Amino acid sequence: MKRLSVLILSLVLSLNIMAAGGGKLIDLLVNESGVLQLLAKNGIEGTVAKEVQSYVASSILSLGAANRSLSPDELMKIIKGLSDTPADRKVKKSLLTLLNKNADELDKAEVTEAINNLIFLANRHGVRGSLVLACSECVSNSLFSHGFRFTFNEVKNDAIKQVLETIPRDPRELSQFISNRMRRVGAGKFDRSTKNLVGAEEEKALAIFLALADANSPANRAQKDFIKSVLEVSTTPSGEVKLLDPENPHKFWRTFDDPSLTDKDLVGWTSLLKKTSEEGKSSVSKKEAFYNVLERSAGDSQELSEQVNALRVKNCFFGR
Repeated sequence: MKRLSVLILSLVLSLNIMAAGGGKLIDLLVNESGVLQLLAKNGIEGTVAKEVQSYVASSILSLGAANRSLSPDELMKIIKGLSDTPADRKVKKSLLTLLNKNADELDKAEVTEAINNLIFLANRHGVRGSLVLACSECVSNSLFSHGFRFTFNEVKNDAIKQVLETIPRDPRELSQFISNRMRRVGAGKFDRSTKNLVGAEEEKALAIFLALADANSPANRAQKDFIKSVLEVSTTPSGEVKLLDPENPHKFWRTFDDPSLTDKDLVGWTSLLKKTSEEGKSSVSKKEAFYNVLERSAGDSQELSEQVNALRVKNCFFGR
């Protein structure tokens, strides 16, 4: 009976929020209809709104560590309790400030900032290891055009699911895991000289790559071949492998953060990177070698050339 009363009270509160058309931002974010209403008010509807709503729901569920809805007070308490690593401190402070504001007083930029920050923290601290963050600019123009920086989707690949179970969820432990695995697979160092090449939101993607690169990982043939090609691209003229190289950086290791990636896609990537590696032997810049290969592949096709130029502008595999 007590549980029924709580559910009824929660429903009444939600209906009151919706009827009033407002409430604090946190009150709307914990309510599926509230999120959609908030997005619609800021001109975000249709498929994009549904995607963002699912990212918000997944983030809250991941932070909550339980397969149930959270109240606004519960979510606020969880966010306040997240560890203050240097990479998270500013994001956490901004999110807490925005969550306490009246949703009607927030503009679109503030709403998107709050949602971006919620996803960022869920990726860094959440307990649902099967969720992986990706840069929206590189995988969804429609999301990026509205100011959303990330996607946050469930992993479908079995091998990636398995290694995610071995990857630490605490940010400090994750950093140490990356450092250990870099040495273990012979991919160079993860220290002061290279850490700034990896955004805090990218560390889990790097950890996935390194976990799959391990000799005992569950990676399939297509994944192993792709990993080998990335390490070949990362080889310096002296024969040293530097996955993170300040002098010649790339982010091909981030490829596994795309949940729609198939083995067929990986075969294509492997071929492309092998050609890039060959091109790079006579070219100092891996970046230019990569685009030289793409431009030759595009040939006289205007459509393919435009796609190459768009990829160059986004700089998904070479910039922060």
